[in-house]
Amino acid sequence: MATATARNVDDKDYAALAAMAAANGRSISEELRALIAEAARRRRLDELIAQIKPLPLPEGMTTLDLLREERDSW
Repeated sequence: MATATARNVDDKDYAALAAMAAANGRSISEELRALIAEAARRRRLDELIAQIKPLPLPEGMTTLDLLREERDSW
């Protein structure tokens, strides 16, 4: 696993991080790892969402029309 070092962290930010860690029952290192992992997951998700292209609808149809058509086909 990689190691990261953060220097010159503002005292107020460090105190807020320590409070977050305590509230979550984690050490500061564990809290930082959780925050980094969550940020990475969000970025990957945002990138995936950006790649999704909606399918074109038939002329004059709405998504609700398509849902009704599918429902009625059962």
